Amino acid sequence: MGKIISTLLFQPPENPTTLASSKYFWLKTSRGSQIPAFHIKQSHARFTILYSHGNAEDLGMIYNYVSELSRLLYVNILAYDYTGYGLGTRNPENIQYEKVESSEENCYADIEAAYDYLTNVKHIDPLQIILYGRSVGSGPSCYLAQKLGNEMGELGLGGMILHSPFVSVCRVVVDLGLENKFDLFPNVSRTKDITCPTFIIHGTKDGVVPFYHGRMIYENLPEEIRYKPFWAESMGHNNIESEMCSLFIKKLQRFFLYLIKTQVPMNSQDEQLSKRRKRQVEIMVNNFPELEVEVSPKAKLNRTESPKSVAEANDHKFVFDSISPHMSPAIEFGEIECSVMPELE
Repeated sequence: MGKIISTLLFQPPENPTTLASSKYFWLKTSRGSQIPAFHIKQSHARFTILYSHGNAEDLGMIYNYVSELSRLLYVNILAYDYTGYGLGTRNPENIQYEKVESSEENCYADIEAAYDYLTNVKHIDPLQIILYGRSVGSGPSCYLAQKLGNEMGELGLGGMILHSPFVSVCRVVVDLGLENKFDLFPNVSRTKDITCPTFIIHGTKDGVVPFYHGRMIYENLPEEIRYKPFWAESMGHNNIESEMCSLFIKKLQRFFLYLIKTQVPMNSQDEQLSKRRKRQVEIMVNNFPELEVEVSPKAKLNRTESPKSVAEANDHKFVFDSISPHMSPAIEFGEIECSVMPELE
């Protein structure tokens, strides 16, 4: 039964999307598969997003989108493909040893390999790593957040963003109000062990993963780690970032501002954890000054297409004022100018 559900759940693009070999590298998972990944960096960025993409996507398809998101948020982003997706299906070693099957277990090994690369190869502090799980990517993200929460407590991660997450796979199709032994990605059951600030984004008219899934995960998170969610009015499963670009970016920026305000240098970790437990996230967010955003109403941030460089979209700009100087020397004097993609005709 589990294999049947996996076959129905995982829907990689029929043909891997082309991506220049200079833009990605290979990671080997604990289950033996080789998966491609790319690491986009911004000079002196404080945070690194570990990005788990949605279904029917692969690295080549999201490369330009993730590059633009990295520039707009001024964060580093490591994105990886799941076993059985994208260029990994053509890797000679995967083919030789039949390591090309998508599964829940492989997804867990995939995100662990990406996290190990960040912490053990790049030596990034776990508190500077933010998990971002979009749709099916919420499964491996919640898994890793629970694992690190159990192992390291509040020092395990800097935060997590869940974009259109589901309670569990079977409950997307038929929700009987409880899990069964054949279910995959039991996200809602993992929430009790998650210890990092968590931000949930969900469209209220989502026809793929119903809105109540995001709301249920939010309500089951420990109260002290709930960050005020973004319930995107009248949005579906795939159009929040394209139809609500400026608000989408603004909400993400405010989440990173919250993390900056609640994190302190490593030599004061005990004080940091004490303060974080006492704060109500909603109160903190309501006390933040509003960010002034100027953006073309037609601006869009698309996963399948975006400018090769920010300079190509110079006619459509917006400015974030009063962003913390701790984020980067580039915005030390209180302003960062970003560009977004104009609507494609």
